[in-house]
Amino acid sequence: MVKKTLNIKQTRFLITGGSGTFGRNIIKILSAKGAKNIISISRDENLIKEAEVEVGFSPVKFKLGDITDTHLISRLMQEVDVVFHTAAIKHVSLAEQNPREAHRINVTGLLNLLDNSSLIKRFIHVSSDKAIGVINCYGATKLVGEYLVRESNELYHNQYLIIRCPNLLGSRGSVTDVWKRQLIQNNAIKITDPDMTRYFVTPQDAAEYVVEVALKKVVNPMEIYYPIKFTKKYLLKDLAQAFIELFGDAKTKIEVMGSLPGEKKHEDYISEVQLVSKLELKKILSQNVHL
Repeated sequence: MVKKTLNIKQTRFLITGGSGTFGRNIIKILSAKGAKNIISISRDENLIKEAEVEVGFSPVKFKLGDITDTHLISRLMQEVDVVFHTAAIKHVSLAEQNPREAHRINVTGLLNLLDNSSLIKRFIHVSSDKAIGVINCYGATKLVGEYLVRESNELYHNQYLIIRCPNLLGSRGSVTDVWKRQLIQNNAIKITDPDMTRYFVTPQDAAEYVVEVALKKVVNPMEIYYPIKFTKKYLLKDLAQAFIELFGDAKTKIEVMGSLPGEKKHEDYISEVQLVSKLELKKILSQNVHL
């Protein structure tokens, strides 16, 4: 166990991938709790401009850059106390098609952060349920990342924590985000396997959880943290039908295209999480997804 008391107003935070859906929610929560010094780094200038509008400039400094940039990361890591590492190539199919880029960001980028982290107080590594029972490139990179983080605990005084998150419902690039575009274009949505199951958490709940863990007085670096209290499980066909009932019409179609490379039919995550009903999914979608 490691005990550290963090004064949020005096703590300097870095969020990698801070212009993404997850990162923006972390920034909002930290700001609401009184954080005065937040740095975000990401490599998509359009997303950065969107994030500036959404979360505001103060107390956030948005940096345009790549986590594999050794000089940039070396400088930034000297200016912060706590790191939330959310930046990643996160789409399974893209990682399958681009394994070098997935490795560059998810492994080399993480290692660059860790190699420059000896002076920080706490490092929060956001991993994935895909790191369990690995069958694809993305999951492999996240599992290697967990090994690197655990090794850093031995090197730099037990400051490194792993949080395994499931899919973020409604986030940019998520299945519902893709469905929104498909619905507008063709009044149809595409699914892979109707009987596929997935675990999910909303971006807001996931951000609440990782901030809660980051600010804990007592943490256990040997433990892998899971946002169990926020996690739910769905059947893909139920999610699709709930989505259509909310946003489609009587003519909206579901097109089944078959599983993509690297996909599992059922993810390995937390056995005690039960399937939610289509009615509950409609309620969750109505609160978290907007056309």
